[in-house]
Amino acid sequence: MKKVLILLITSLSLFWACASPDETGSVTLDGPILESINQEGNLEFNGAVVNSGDTPVNFVEVVLILKDENGKVIEASSTSVIGEDSQSLLQPSERAFFTITAKSDPKRIASKEVEIFSEGASDLPPSS
Repeated sequence: MKKVLILLITSLSLFWACASPDETGSVTLDGPILESINQEGNLEFNGAVVNSGDTPVNFVEVVLILKDENGKVIEASSTSVIGEDSQSLLQPSERAFFTITAKSDPKRIASKEVEIFSEGASDLPPSS
């Protein structure tokens, strides 16, 4: 368990080094995150984000952290909201949907935290 926690902390540290939480708050959750059990019996989280800023963003990542009743992290999962295409943009007022599937036993999950990481399109090189 200790090795898993160290690996999780290292992975999240590397992730945060690559991108930081959206400091302007321009990409936010659009409504609640819905929880359901999928066909494989895994807990599935579905939600949407919206670009409430004035400029497009080209990178949005949603991170879901699941904790047990003691506040210990039991799972952390993430998904890219904008596809792999580097030219894809989330325009102002535009929404994008996401799904994250958890592998943890739903009975062990006492709380969840959501973090959104984004990067503005102004960081892109000019198109040719």
